[in-house]
Amino acid sequence: MTKPQSMPVAPPGSGRLIRPQAFRPPPRGPALPRFEIAWVPLLVSLMLALWALAAWFVFTARAVTLQSEPATAEVTVSGWLAPRFGNHWLLRAGDHRVRASAPGYKTFDALINIDDTPIQTRDIVLERLPGHLRVSLTPPIEAEVLVDNTPFGKAPGVVRDIPAGARQIDIRAPRYRPHVTQLEIEGKGIEQPLDAVLEPAWADYEIDSQPAGAELSIDGQRVGNTPQRGELIEGRRVIKLTRAGYKPWQQTLKVVAGTPLKLGTVVLSEADGELRLGSTPTGASVTLDDSFVGRTPLTLAITPGKAHRLHLLAEGYLPAERSVTLAAAASENLAVTLEAELANLQFITTPAEAELLIDGEPRGNASQTLALPTREHEVTVRARGYATYSTRVTPRKGVEKRFRIRLKTIAEAAAEQPVPTPSMATGDNAGADIADQQSAQPDSAEHGPATPSVTTFAGQQLKLFSGGRVMLGSSRADAARRADETERAVLLKRAFYLGAKEVSNGEFRRFLANHHVPGHNDANLDDDSQPVVDVDWQLVALYCNWLSRRDGLPLFYQIKYGEVLGVNPAATGYRLPTEAEWEWAARVPPSGAATVYAWGDRYPPTALAGNYADDAAQAVVKTVLRGVRDGFAVSAPVGSFAPNARGLYDVGGNVAEWVHDYYDAMPGATPAVDPLGPPSGTQHVIKDASWAQASATELRYAARRAGDAGRNDVGFRLARYAQ
Repeated sequence: MTKPQSMPVAPPGSGRLIRPQAFRPPPRGPALPRFEIAWVPLLVSLMLALWALAAWFVFTARAVTLQSEPATAEVTVSGWLAPRFGNHWLLRAGDHRVRASAPGYKTFDALINIDDTPIQTRDIVLERLPGHLRVSLTPPIEAEVLVDNTPFGKAPGVVRDIPAGARQIDIRAPRYRPHVTQLEIEGKGIEQPLDAVLEPAWADYEIDSQPAGAELSIDGQRVGNTPQRGELIEGRRVIKLTRAGYKPWQQTLKVVAGTPLKLGTVVLSEADGELRLGSTPTGASVTLDDSFVGRTPLTLAITPGKAHRLHLLAEGYLPAERSVTLAAAASENLAVTLEAELANLQFITTPAEAELLIDGEPRGNASQTLALPTREHEVTVRARGYATYSTRVTPRKGVEKRFRIRLKTIAEAAAEQPVPTPSMATGDNAGADIADQQSAQPDSAEHGPATPSVTTFAGQQLKLFSGGRVMLGSSRADAARRADETERAVLLKRAFYLGAKEVSNGEFRRFLANHHVPGHNDANLDDDSQPVVDVDWQLVALYCNWLSRRDGLPLFYQIKYGEVLGVNPAATGYRLPTEAEWEWAARVPPSGAATVYAWGDRYPPTALAGNYADDAAQAVVKTVLRGVRDGFAVSAPVGSFAPNARGLYDVGGNVAEWVHDYYDAMPGATPAVDPLGPPSGTQHVIKDASWAQASATELRYAARRAGDAGRNDVGFRLARYAQ
């Protein structure tokens, strides 16, 4: 039985009638193919792979914070795999290009390296763009603007492209003080104002001269003629006035800006006269109004309108004085012929036919008496078949020297020793007896080929002496005697050389180039020709050893670390003379008795006996020899005065001299042979008077002083043993 079909019913209120239809089952389509459902697992796999990749990136990336300065900068990181979360990025280790930009700043574009640190921060600082400066000036003049000492432009106006930051702004204009300020440049293209007030850097001046019309120059630049007024830039300024017939006037002033200079009226002095001075012979020492000014020929500036005293002194000649008066700017020539100071020398020679030469000039038969100038001469005696004899002698005024010379034959001369023995005659000549040299010696001797003098590397001449006898100290009857002047007899048997002159500054500077002596009360002690002073005893010993090395001689002083530890008495190297050698050579004449002073036995000295504290020295020392004028306020050039009877210069006056001996306040009276003095001590003996001394006690040969430090009136002369 067929089951009835239900009828469709219309929804209530639809107003529609639904007609019944036959029931039809839905149609059955074809079955889906199998490949259409395979994408599902692929999609799942893909999603899993993406998830794995993301997980891998998350686990291998580093959390990086990029902090920018300024904070408003726009920061980007190049690349697709750089996720950002605010100012944080996930970035894998390695280099990443980062770009940051902000208005007013230079763009940052660079690679930043990310390391393996899990969490890290990188700071990005943007550089501000340069700024500009609008400069206004009071007064409105043109000036140069420097930023951190680098020129940047001109003012007034805008100075552009100044690097941002703290800067030193320096505004400079001629004749104004620099305006310097510290300023913070904002940069970022911003223009900032700067108002600068410049201060004047000058002072007003006024100057006139008498007479007027002098040419004014400032710092070497001609300004005009006096009277003159104007402006001077601050600082040290050299102002000079010149006018024909007058001495130039010059002054260095410190100018302070804003402080007027009223120099007033400068009274110009008349120009010096010019004196061109010559002499016959040349090389004479010249003093002008008691001040040493040099040796002839020379040109002197003479103050006009007054009389000046010229004093000329040359070895072997009488002193000459002239009075000179010159007009302003005048120029004159003056030639002075010095009169020779003569002394007699008697020569008695064997063989009778021998010929005599003086200073290389033939004088006829060798046996004769000659009047020669009182300076050193070279004496040569020669004869056919005989050895030629040559020596140097110095005549002494008032003393007639007698020479007995017997020439050796050629054969005899060849057999002689090169150095004389102590038994030979004393004096300047090894091969001839000078009968007036030592009354205790024989009256004749034979000539040998010994060297009568030697010259050192530094140019000093040393004369040979064979010694003799001397009584050191002074007798108790001497009213001026001091306690350290014990009388003691000395015999000098060992031949020795002694410096003819004191060592000069120039000779000492061959050893110590930077040795200089300060002036004494504005008097000069530092000329090369003056004796060296301000040298202590130890330094003198060093000089002696240095000179010995230069001349290839064995060293006399044993020195270590600059200190003298002992001596080698057998050495023939240079040394200081012993007290006995010095006093014998200075005090004992070749004939007659020993003298108290360099000039004789009576005080005060005669004129030109030596360089002592005379009238010319009143400005530099307290006590002087009144009425005595030697022409030198301080030390004179070595050898300026006549030598003594043994041909030695300045053994009376000029500078006192170091000797070798240690000082003993109570020397023993036991006779001695070639004494070197006490074996030890703390001070050394100083002999001779100097330019600074004038008393009767100080000027005696017997006077002794002790010292060790240098003084400006103590020098030295050289000595050495001959064998």
